[in-house]
Amino acid sequence: MNPRLLPALAAVAACATASHAIAENHQAIDDFSSGHYQSKWIESGSENSSQTGSMIGGSRHTTLTLCTGAACRTANEFKQGASYGYVADRAHSGANAFVQSAGFDSFPRIDQGYGPMNQDLSAFDRVRVNFVGLSAPLNFNILMFTGAGRGQNGCNVGALNRPFSVEFPYAGFVPANGGFVPGDITDISLVYQSASAIGSVEFGISSIEVSDTAAPGAIVCSLVQ
Repeated sequence: MNPRLLPALAAVAACATASHAIAENHQAIDDFSSGHYQSKWIESGSENSSQTGSMIGGSRHTTLTLCTGAACRTANEFKQGASYGYVADRAHSGANAFVQSAGFDSFPRIDQGYGPMNQDLSAFDRVRVNFVGLSAPLNFNILMFTGAGRGQNGCNVGALNRPFSVEFPYAGFVPANGGFVPGDITDISLVYQSASAIGSVEFGISSIEVSDTAAPGAIVCSLVQ
């Protein structure tokens, strides 16, 4: 190694160490520690639920939708279904998750909402969703509202059989009706849909949060190019 490079390398290492020392500022939207619920297994139509607890805004609303009527003959020809749950991990004390389970060739959509609220999230610059795992490609979108104004961000996420994070920076949201104001969030909505040709998307999510720091290795979504 060229000895003249050593001081520069040392400086880089020092910067890296210092960056790890910066504390992350974050706040949970939902860690699924309250409002445990298990939906019915459905093959068509919809399943709705609402829970209250420690999640942001104090309430969570969920709708699982599958095909209805004649559309089911092609969209779910094998008559398989889907369900979701907000469940506790029986093997690990204190661990909780939001889980979607789906049968072959079923194409569930989940709309998950938080609010109404008046929440100041201006101290943060991104929403982070922490997955336990994902079985197939997922079309994943998030909307943040301030009254009639809103912003939307999203992307397709590939299957991963390990824990990982997906981040939605505020700067990546496309605004509508004036956009959202981070200092006054009135509603948050997340939408989960299959991006696989055979459906059957299953996943577990351990938490949803806002943060001011990018997580190493996180998948970053942005609709703003």
